Amino acid sequence: MSHPWRSRGEKRTIMFGYTPSDTILKYLKDMRDLINRAILNAYSIARSNDDSLPSPITLRRSLKDYYDNNVAYAKHHINPVCRTAIAMLRSYKKNNGRLKVVKAKRLAMRIDSELAKIEDNRLRITIRPNVYEYVDIVDRNKKYSEYSKYPISEVLLTDNRVYITFITGSDDKPVIANNIIGFDLNFKSVDYTVIKDNRIAYVDSIDTYDIAKTQRDYERKRRKIQKHIRNPAKRIRKLKEAKHRQRNIVRDKLQKLTTNIVKNNEDKTFVFEDLTNIKKKGKKHKDHKRDGQSSKRFRTDINRWPYRLFQMFVEYKSKNETLYVDPEGTSSECPVCGGILEHPIWKMSKCDNCGATFDRDRLSSLSIAVRGLHLCGTPFSVSGSASWDSMKDNYLYR
Repeated sequence: MSHPWRSRGEKRTIMFGYTPSDTILKYLKDMRDLINRAILNAYSIARSNDDSLPSPITLRRSLKDYYDNNVAYAKHHINPVCRTAIAMLRSYKKNNGRLKVVKAKRLAMRIDSELAKIEDNRLRITIRPNVYEYVDIVDRNKKYSEYSKYPISEVLLTDNRVYITFITGSDDKPVIANNIIGFDLNFKSVDYTVIKDNRIAYVDSIDTYDIAKTQRDYERKRRKIQKHIRNPAKRIRKLKEAKHRQRNIVRDKLQKLTTNIVKNNEDKTFVFEDLTNIKKKGKKHKDHKRDGQSSKRFRTDINRWPYRLFQMFVEYKSKNETLYVDPEGTSSECPVCGGILEHPIWKMSKCDNCGATFDRDRLSSLSIAVRGLHLCGTPFSVSGSASWDSMKDNYLYR
């Protein structure tokens, strides 16, 4: 059986404290040493490949002979070792812009589902074939009785805590093809269009200026810290504190915003633009080529607003499938006649073919919703919809 490198489905985790046995402590120390060896192997492979980190599978192949001949544990333990080593190197490279041999210091090990099982309110961990260690589960967590009915995804074992993650749901979410809500994410607003039963039901906007303001406020704080604090160690510490504070505030606002959106649209399929590599594309944004300062400001705004995080929160919380469409042309193609739209000013889109004038952001949400319907196999004609005449005032520029 091939190893499931990534468990699928919704997950929930419980945590409890415990006192490890001597066998578990030795196991954790041996796995820490093995992770450090894996880090050295991965670093060596990366240095010979233009600092490109290998995949966990490639790293596992390089460690296989050593593991088979020197490590007296079940074969499956090598998989989380390789994933942990790659994750540590990738994290360091992302945060510091370069590769370096890092060292695992904590006693902590992820254990795959094949090696963990719950028996009689105890967690059974396979150390070696037919050799098990048991940990008594502290079931004070009020959700334990509910989650324990589901299969285990993985276990995180430390020298004083156990984290058990359960797969509580399936990734096979339904697609509500007759009730689509398309979102256009902008720096200061989230615009959306609902198309239900082949009619444009309504269009609206959500003000997200407070998130944009938080991002800009913290950018100014970081500039002041860099300018006025001379001590390098203190400057780095203050910058990290500001970064973490900013991240927590923005995530909290996004959590509340997306929870409210999903709660009010439980019967709909969400449709977003596929914003993969959007930050790289922002560097070449055509509308700002003439003004270098505007282009810099646009790229800064693009990097500030956590578009993908918003999408991930909605996708995670929604009970229905979330669709992603090609973003190219959502604000440059007329949904009525298919003509090319011009943008005399940023907020306005005008069709040279039919003469219609639109609010650019709301028009994009309509285009995204229409493309979502095409993905569902139910093409939608804006001009042929009986609801277009009654709804177009929501899109016409005012």
